[in-house]
Amino acid sequence: MKHDKYWMALEQVKGVGPAAMREIYDALKGPGLSIVDLFSLSPEEMRAELSLRDPIASAIDAARGRLPLVEDEYFTLIDAGIEIVLFFEESYPERLARLLKNEAPSMLYVYGNRSLLREKGAAVLGEKSISEKGELVTYRAAQELVRHRITVISGLARGTDMIAHRVALESGGETIGVLPYGFSQLKMPDSLKEVYNPDSMLLVSAFGFPAEYSTFNAFRRNRLACALSKAVYIVESPAEGGIFEAAKSAKTLGIPLYTTEYAEYPGTAAGNPALMRDLGAQAVRGRLVNNALSPNLDRLIADVKFGD
Repeated sequence: MKHDKYWMALEQVKGVGPAAMREIYDALKGPGLSIVDLFSLSPEEMRAELSLRDPIASAIDAARGRLPLVEDEYFTLIDAGIEIVLFFEESYPERLARLLKNEAPSMLYVYGNRSLLREKGAAVLGEKSISEKGELVTYRAAQELVRHRITVISGLARGTDMIAHRVALESGGETIGVLPYGFSQLKMPDSLKEVYNPDSMLLVSAFGFPAEYSTFNAFRRNRLACALSKAVYIVESPAEGGIFEAAKSAKTLGIPLYTTEYAEYPGTAAGNPALMRDLGAQAVRGRLVNNALSPNLDRLIADVKFGD
């Protein structure tokens, strides 16, 4: 039994971040204790028997008092079919631990086909107010990724995100939607309802059930989407903001970065030249496929299939 609610209570205590959660797990692993055993110890016993630091022992003591509150939240999750993937479980993406290190979320809240966490995926990101050119590029890119059996990873906002998810699902592909809030805030967009299939889509949140949207959470969401991906394609980016910051995350994490090269850039893609010039993003140019102009994703697809 995983005893998820105990880990949930710990995560909700101020000062207990991913690094502290891993420290607690490592301390339990040596003597073969469970998280339930830990909650039965006094702070003095935690320090003496497990060599836990005073702030950690105090945090565990505080988490013990949160258990009754967490139980209601936990059963709400279970009733809704939302699962928890803890950082030490086999199904937790190895990429997150390797790339994000101590910033990797301690737990992921997931709904849908959790096996998609093990599939090779590419992030398709862009503006909510994407241009008509960008809409067509996103449409063709999602089709091309599906054709090569690559999972499409994006947010769940209007514009680029919705086009990428919808086209991938309509084309028989698989997608991962990464949320910038907890599942209590989720409202499935109308454009996805008629094509949604829990076997072909996974919704992922790194935030507790009641967490609300914030700009900071959106930035963290974008970084998580990049870390889950083996390549990142920025269809259109302004010169600053969340999408540009997502590109920076891909760069710092060492993930292959791509962006659309236009003959004339629409305002919603004003940042694309800077992505190529300053962040080393590889240009995605158009090519004719069956008399239709499509983005050439050959190099990106190779990175996903054969890269690290």
